[in-house]
Amino acid sequence: MGSASIALLVLGMCTMETWSLPVKSVFVTFPGDVIKNMTDMEMADNYLKRFGYMETLQRSGFESMVSTTRALKRLQRQMGLEETGRLDKTTLDTMKQPRCGVPDVRSYKTFDGDLKWDHHDITYRILNYSPDMDASSTDDAFTRAFKVWSDVTPLTFHRLYDGDADIMISFGKANHGDPYPFDGKNGLLAHAYPPGEGIQGDAHFDDDEFWTLGRGTGYSLFLVAAHEFGHALGLDHSDVKEALMFPMYSYIENFSLHEDDVEGIQYLYGPKTGPDPNPPGPTPVTTDPISTTTTPVDPTSDVCQVTTFDTITEIGKELHFFKDGSYWKMSSNDKAGVKGPFAMSERWPALPATIDSAFEDMQTKKLYFFAGTQFWVYTGKKVLGPRSIEKMGLPSSVQRVEGSLQRGKGTVLLFSGENYWRLNVKELKMDKGYPRVTDLIFSGVPKDVHDVFQHKGHMYFCRDRFYWRMNSRRQVDQVGYIKYDVLKCSDASGLRTD
Repeated sequence: MGSASIALLVLGMCTMETWSLPVKSVFVTFPGDVIKNMTDMEMADNYLKRFGYMETLQRSGFESMVSTTRALKRLQRQMGLEETGRLDKTTLDTMKQPRCGVPDVRSYKTFDGDLKWDHHDITYRILNYSPDMDASSTDDAFTRAFKVWSDVTPLTFHRLYDGDADIMISFGKANHGDPYPFDGKNGLLAHAYPPGEGIQGDAHFDDDEFWTLGRGTGYSLFLVAAHEFGHALGLDHSDVKEALMFPMYSYIENFSLHEDDVEGIQYLYGPKTGPDPNPPGPTPVTTDPISTTTTPVDPTSDVCQVTTFDTITEIGKELHFFKDGSYWKMSSNDKAGVKGPFAMSERWPALPATIDSAFEDMQTKKLYFFAGTQFWVYTGKKVLGPRSIEKMGLPSSVQRVEGSLQRGKGTVLLFSGENYWRLNVKELKMDKGYPRVTDLIFSGVPKDVHDVFQHKGHMYFCRDRFYWRMNSRRQVDQVGYIKYDVLKCSDASGLRTD
């Protein structure tokens, strides 16, 4: 993980155990509006009741006093304070800190069902966005927040763009559509429901807060989301201050998931299957089968250190990743790992160092490469080009081909900007009726993709570090990182902030 500082949302459980064991069905009585102009004692009484520390059924004034004292001690124990049973300044200040809206004490009403999902492939949908961050940054924050949990469990998370998902994510203010309104700026940051049908599993974020990437002022959407998604998976609050599931928000550096959080989530879903991930290391010297020249590997050229690629394409049943004159190869079975880097100049000497797109014709096995307004065709070691892409029938307004998809034998879709064309490869000309708008046919993918390729029967649309995977029915069935999901890279921390 980078050295950048991140705000950590740490939030807690009130059991005798030190880690967040799941319990049988919790009714999440989220706090409502914070009543203004309260006395300190009124505010404390409201806080203790709303977060589950004090019984609401009292049979005498004396019992009420005892209950308040015991409730304060319970709160102080939960928050790691001196257990005085008095409403001292430290306790009052703690009550005023920004925090999660989910109660800390669980001995109250329950939802129907268990506090865990009965399947491991969890779906989520983002219903709206905050004006504080652009959509891509928000998507990234939520993707990384889910990855916190998928890194240590068998769980996977797939985004949906319509219909009902297990976890519905939304931003709202005050009375935002459920019985538990937010309280304005600061105070309650977000809340989430435990797993189940309907509203259960959903996560709501207070849009009166200022959401950021975690630097400077405001609240880290990534850390708050990671905490709330813990609730949506069935975790309660932890009483370990360093844990992600501790109730209160605080600012620390270099986030990593605490052992307490790991034990809690693995109690529910078990550990991650397969070999333990290792950080990417230097790639050994590899020989290109077409060229006998070996290319020594500079650690800076490690494929897992590349943020975005110039283009990705499948050649000879191997996925090729191109970047600044180098390329890497990954076999279709993924078991052999990634080979490379290799020098493009050794295999395709006529090509420029940077290319925008490439594809292999399935019938002739010819390779087509695009860079700017030019293209090259390789047949073995023989090359044709460079030639203008206008020779294919593309208009002069097209400055680059940004992706390609095979559509049957002899037909390829070429993407540029928000449009795509269909190329008859044999005749090297565009079919009539094109261009067409990408979003109308491939709904749910970004309009500003920089790469499109096909792999294992799926279509991948890439923007920045991310991909949107589409199945044969043209439905987006997965959104994730090229680095982690396709290349199978792993960082020591499991999270990146760059």
